[in-house]
Amino acid sequence: MKIKTIFFPMVFTWWGTTANALGVGGNSAKTRLRDSPTPSRTNYQSVTNPAARSPLFASAAADEETGDVAVVNEPSSPLSSSTTSRIPRWAVPAGIFAVGYGLGKIVIKNQPDKAVASRIRMSQLLLVFFIGRDLWRSTPEWIKPRVIRFFRRIISVFRMGLGEDSSVLDEFDEEGGDVDDITDFSILALKLQGAMDVAKKNLCLDDEGELAVSDCADDLESSVKSTKSNDSKDDFNVQASLLALLQLMWQVKSRRASARDQFYRFAGISAPDDVLEGMDEMFELADLAYDEHLSGKPLKTVLDEMGYRLIKHDKTAVPGYLGHYVAISNSNLPNSTKTAIIGVKGTSNFEDFLTDMCGSAVEHSLEKPFYDGGNTTFRCHEGMLISSRRLTEDLQPLVENLLIPSGYDIKIVGHSLGAGCATILAIMLRSLLPTLQASNPQGKERLEVWAFASPPVLDLDSARACESFVTTVVNNVDIIPRANISPLVVTTRLLRAVNRRLKEKNLDMSNFKSSIAFLNKLREGKDGEMLMAADEIMAELDSSLAKVELRDSDHLYVPGKAVVLYDLWELEEKKESQREEASDAEKLDIPTAEDAIISDGTCDVLRYIELDGRMFDDHMAPAYRSSIAAILSKRKIEIEQQTSVV
Repeated sequence: MKIKTIFFPMVFTWWGTTANALGVGGNSAKTRLRDSPTPSRTNYQSVTNPAARSPLFASAAADEETGDVAVVNEPSSPLSSSTTSRIPRWAVPAGIFAVGYGLGKIVIKNQPDKAVASRIRMSQLLLVFFIGRDLWRSTPEWIKPRVIRFFRRIISVFRMGLGEDSSVLDEFDEEGGDVDDITDFSILALKLQGAMDVAKKNLCLDDEGELAVSDCADDLESSVKSTKSNDSKDDFNVQASLLALLQLMWQVKSRRASARDQFYRFAGISAPDDVLEGMDEMFELADLAYDEHLSGKPLKTVLDEMGYRLIKHDKTAVPGYLGHYVAISNSNLPNSTKTAIIGVKGTSNFEDFLTDMCGSAVEHSLEKPFYDGGNTTFRCHEGMLISSRRLTEDLQPLVENLLIPSGYDIKIVGHSLGAGCATILAIMLRSLLPTLQASNPQGKERLEVWAFASPPVLDLDSARACESFVTTVVNNVDIIPRANISPLVVTTRLLRAVNRRLKEKNLDMSNFKSSIAFLNKLREGKDGEMLMAADEIMAELDSSLAKVELRDSDHLYVPGKAVVLYDLWELEEKKESQREEASDAEKLDIPTAEDAIISDGTCDVLRYIELDGRMFDDHMAPAYRSSIAAILSKRKIEIEQQTSVV
């Protein structure tokens, strides 16, 4: 009976771990082989450039007989791991053991034998061991050195407690780390704290919109708590003001949609056709950096179909590093220009998110100005600076010794995090390689950047200085291009104005009666009386924009020319009826934008956060793809109509 009791857990645990190793749960040998780095070749041919004879650039060489390109998948970070899994490795043995353990319990039912119970506990210990082993195998490579170092330090402290010399800790204390190594959680925590301190300093405003240093000198949380007190000097109810503003925007969309549409229309000038030319192709190339094409085809195949040859693909997944690819145009195509594409991946995992969160504005110095007559210093997003600097070190030899001598024009594309880093990468390359500041024979920039959904990454002067070679595309109310201190401050001032109106009408939730009145106000929905008229809202917004300084050292802006694709609220009811009547497949064909303006990072519509239910959806690739297609289709029809009239 004892053998039967331990038989099921032991066998099922063994079978579970073995099956996990052989491929159950998406970890098969085939998967690991598919995701493993592709070794580079040793027999190379030049790609129309003698510099490619060097082994350093062998990855860009075409095979003499087949014309295939050797693709280098080696990660730029030694801490990066290319093995991926949909299901945690420990989940399969844990689940199978649970079944075996349950069967074992059934076998020994009504037979409380201590020896049997001890064997069950031994089986549990084995399970813990197997789960711990698979947890370690699933841990990202960049975390493992930190974990090992942590346990080594604990052991050293324990040894000191046993009377050993304190020199056992010297090796830890003497090790000096890179201050920009955000894989070190202590350094990461300092950078995140710095970003929070900047936000706290800028967002603690009194009811008149002035900085209330005394209210937030110690902690932002104390300021928030003070909003709940009637006798507090600063009784700003953030939650109530936010809900009230959301209702107001809903009412404006229903009654005075033209006010919002005019605000967008007059924030810039109509985007000329030459600026929009090629935008759809550049977006697809930027989206390819995620290596998640809708067709399921691998990156190399999709690029081949688009007329490009993949020469480098880096799938790095480490904080402070960037996944990217490099491709060159297929010179065999008729009338093809020699173009090199550098695609920088945006946020797609936790490691990228950590890079995003290091959002303080820091100063960086260049060896040479990145534009004629410019400065050698600029301020930018800290996390993206760290990643872009490492990417520059990785790509500079390729650009300097292969792409430039071969006569390739370079286009750097990216979405979200990739867009911001693409701009900083271009700035650094232009500084290190001044030939990239010149124009090509056709009078166009030799290096251009297409930044889709770029976060604010540069100070005012630097963002404007990028106008000649950077085009930033913003889709409608996408929140990421507005994710910076300046738009937050403007929006906070607008919320303050709403809060004052709530207090005037006794709707500020300061007591039970006003709370009930406020909830009843919300229940009225879009058909209720407006707390503020549309003209009052726009006047308060204009006033808030005017009070926020552009040249604040903490304020960053989207770079270069800013092309804003926006929908018309005046057509919202028509589009909603179309969505209700359309099938799921047809809904994708309903455009999300109807017009486009061009300005720069100081454009009014980018200096505040428009509270809308689509502000996160508008950031996603499908929304950008739909808006770009709609705008280009509309412009094409307009050109055809003008041609037919002539």
